[in-house]
Amino acid sequence: MPGSATVRRPRWETVVQAVERYSTGAIILHWLIALLLAGEIALGFAMPKDASGFAEYQLHKSIGITILALSLVRLGWRVTHPRPASLEGGATGVLAGAVHLGFYVFMIAMPLTGWALVSTDPLDVPTILYGVVPLPHLPLGEGLNNLAKNAHEWLAWGGVALFVLHVAGALRHHFLLNDNLLARMTFDGKAGRALGAGGAIVAVGLITLFSVGGDAPEESTRPEQAEVALADARVVGEASGDVKDDESEVETPVEEEATPTEDVDEAEAEPETAAAEPSSWAIQPGGSLRFTATNSGAALNGSFANWSGDIAMDPEAPQSAEITIRVDLASATLGDATQDNMLRGGDFFDTASFPQAVWRSTAVRRVSGNRYEADGTLSLKGVSRSQRITFTLQGSGNRRSVQGSATIDRNAFSVGTGSSAEGLAGAVEVSFAFDATS
Repeated sequence: MPGSATVRRPRWETVVQAVERYSTGAIILHWLIALLLAGEIALGFAMPKDASGFAEYQLHKSIGITILALSLVRLGWRVTHPRPASLEGGATGVLAGAVHLGFYVFMIAMPLTGWALVSTDPLDVPTILYGVVPLPHLPLGEGLNNLAKNAHEWLAWGGVALFVLHVAGALRHHFLLNDNLLARMTFDGKAGRALGAGGAIVAVGLITLFSVGGDAPEESTRPEQAEVALADARVVGEASGDVKDDESEVETPVEEEATPTEDVDEAEAEPETAAAEPSSWAIQPGGSLRFTATNSGAALNGSFANWSGDIAMDPEAPQSAEITIRVDLASATLGDATQDNMLRGGDFFDTASFPQAVWRSTAVRRVSGNRYEADGTLSLKGVSRSQRITFTLQGSGNRRSVQGSATIDRNAFSVGTGSSAEGLAGAVEVSFAFDATS
């Protein structure tokens, strides 16, 4: 009859109209946290666990604290904003609720245990969020470090399980129940968009997992690191990064006991009188003093910003030369503020107690042409050892260009101790280049 006919609509369209969506804030927080979680979990499993993964480690901590902050906001949002009623009851409804509760526990407990792990580590590695904001350590003792580590690892696997269950539940609702549940977490009520967003997030996690690296140290060397090492080929030696022990380069210690730098300066304060007064050379600005250490096959390249020297040498009679080089150890940098702070700490240069390294020549000789060798004494971190350098001179008259290198045994000076130096090779390559005028 006219006016009494009922318009029949497809079942899916009726369901779409009946679905109540989450609030805009809840939707934004859900997808943002999901994206960060996928990348964070994958990064945690994939990043190298030695010093070659330092940058990834810092990023992992930064993302973790970001997730913690957003999760607290999300929790507060849920308390203050009503959410859609559950579409499913029974055992599956209970399981879905447990998964959601588990996610809240995971999103808050995982960053907190990671923060506790860093705070209780015997190696004091500062956390600089995204290289800008320093994060203080929690006031916890080192005795809790193992507990924090185990909790963090178990929570990581728990997070993977929750992720799998959550994705499986979403796919079940979309493809088997066809109840348009996914539309509740979209701005326009279209379930397909939620499905696409979820797939993109899973892809981000997989790409991160397989592109960052692996746990095995031998796999931590990367092409770009090898290229950096080759760029400094004059100081690295072999392109593979392997450093051979050379008794001619790292000689027998001058003394068995550590000798302060000042003692060496006094002992050599009266050099032998040369037959002719050698020319004095002034080091010109713009020179470089670089170092390369190998960590589990990966090159770590750094430099010293502040250094100076006194040079008195006749290139035609190098045996009369007197050379002293002074290095401000606090100016050492690897290009990362956190790593630079570690270099200044007690495990490495301990610049608070030993601010300067000094190399003073004892014998200089010409090898051939413009190539020279110089034996001397290196005083570093309260220890003095014999140290040879090699260098070349280019130019003539009162202006010369100097390039040289040395291989230093860091273990002889107790530079690099503790867990942060476990994969660090003992030999460190040093190079220098500068112009000098007389």
